Amino acid sequence: MINIILYTSLLALIHIMLPNLVKSKFGEAASERARKAAHNFAESLPVFFVLAILSIHLNVESNETVALVWLCLRLVFAPIYVSGIATKPANENGYEAQNIRSLIWIISIGCLVKMAINLT
Repeated sequence: MINIILYTSLLALIHIMLPNLVKSKFGEAASERARKAAHNFAESLPVFFVLAILSIHLNVESNETVALVWLCLRLVFAPIYVSGIATKPANENGYEAQNIRSLIWIISIGCLVKMAINLT
């Protein structure tokens, strides 16, 4: 679990740098999507860290696999968000959600819920 926490921390650092890296190469729109992806990641990061640390403290080994799945999903989420794959053109309400991105996000939240349930 400690390795997963370290890899997650590395991913957090990459998310911090990503908007500026993307802006120079792919433009303002991609940079804005990278910023939003980083914000989205930052919202779930504290919950993940708490659950991961509690899993270590309470010796809940089954959470290691769930945590790894969560990390893999978050690794896939960012490039999909930044690339804008399957983003439909803007309408009066703005862009419509990317179905694949939404599915990955929902499953990642499910992983956090599963980790919490495993702690009980």
